[in-house]
Amino acid sequence: MAGGSGASPPGSGCSPSLAPTGAHMCTAPEEVIEMKHTPSLVNHALLVRWEPVYRSRLHYVVTWTTRGRKPVLKERHHQSLRSLIPPLCDERGIALIEVVLGPDHLHVVFGLRPSQSVASAVRELKGKTASALMSRHPELRVWLGGHLLWDERYVVETVSPARLERVRDRLKLRHRPLDGLAEAS
Repeated sequence: MAGGSGASPPGSGCSPSLAPTGAHMCTAPEEVIEMKHTPSLVNHALLVRWEPVYRSRLHYVVTWTTRGRKPVLKERHHQSLRSLIPPLCDERGIALIEVVLGPDHLHVVFGLRPSQSVASAVRELKGKTASALMSRHPELRVWLGGHLLWDERYVVETVSPARLERVRDRLKLRHRPLDGLAEAS
């Protein structure tokens, strides 16, 4: 590479650029060669914000529980969490894919740049959501007997782009509403 700028070699007639799809391409005066790929949902979100060099092919499913796994999360808490998590992820450059909530835990599916750590992302999400939920819903302090909403542990799973939709469907299926079955019993 001449001059260390990362440009094409002199005399190649090629000027590197990005195609509208986010793929790398090389434009020479007489031709355009585009290397096509199908970006996943997260890769698209990552490409919109960062250079294509930072593409991540891994997605994460993070699960954490309430303190003592007590089933204290009601529908009003779910609504608060659904309104809190997307802006938090957006502020921190986390490509949020899915949030699935249960009465005593939640699953968050997201993608990160390689320069970001999962531990930092989880720490931010758990800390900010806990303080916001405790201030919006003070009854949680009574139900949990203190100031801590989330258990200190969490589980992280990596998911390949090929399995991402299957994992999302599985999470939604496990946590779907009962559609009136509870009222019938």
